[in-house]
Amino acid sequence: MKITAIYGNNRRGSTYNSVQVLKEKLNEHGAIDYTDIFLPAELSEPCRGCFNCFFKGEETCPDSEQVQKIVAKMFAADGIILSSPVYALDVSGSMKNLLDHLCYMWMPHRPRNQFFKKTGFVLSTAAGSGTRRTNKTLKLSLDYLGFKRIYSYGVNIAATDWSGVTAKKKAKIEADLNRKAAKFYRATLNCQQLRYRLKTRVIFLVMKRLIKKYENADLDKAYWEEQGWFSGDSPFV
Repeated sequence: MKITAIYGNNRRGSTYNSVQVLKEKLNEHGAIDYTDIFLPAELSEPCRGCFNCFFKGEETCPDSEQVQKIVAKMFAADGIILSSPVYALDVSGSMKNLLDHLCYMWMPHRPRNQFFKKTGFVLSTAAGSGTRRTNKTLKLSLDYLGFKRIYSYGVNIAATDWSGVTAKKKAKIEADLNRKAAKFYRATLNCQQLRYRLKTRVIFLVMKRLIKKYENADLDKAYWEEQGWFSGDSPFV
């Protein structure tokens, strides 16, 4: 099994250490090959909002070289972990930057078949509040990429650094992630047998009807036609 873990900052703090706990628990179920991606180290440039990825193709993005390296690592994985500390009650700026760069693959545009067959796990930590909203942002992106199953975990560590987290809190994190890891591992291992979520199917069908009405020269419409999605083919196979 291959899992790509993407971190919303370069620090080895509470979020990073929580992901390591998750990895340890996953490893108890079977051999896993991990690939780590740290932001902003591996995506240093902010999305400019130039719309090139939407209108001209993702290869015309000014940051295409960095973005496509990350996308390739995501494609190569069976499961994806998105993790972020809570900054201003939401994801870190570096994580938001990545999510912005991936929007061309959302279902309203040019979704990739690879993502329809993957599982995701979103994880956030905060000294105080904000993990619910942060995980919602992370999960929303995976939802619109078409992920088959998504699991989440957020925790208030009541500290500014992992070394300040109490032994009791760390024990709870370990126990919580032990249960979550078992579900994530099973789903990832058996992903091909899992039923697609109704939410994913509904979003796809709504976008299919909408995109079919686009002008013929539209890049998104051309992509959907190329996939055969207007003529009966489906990613849900």
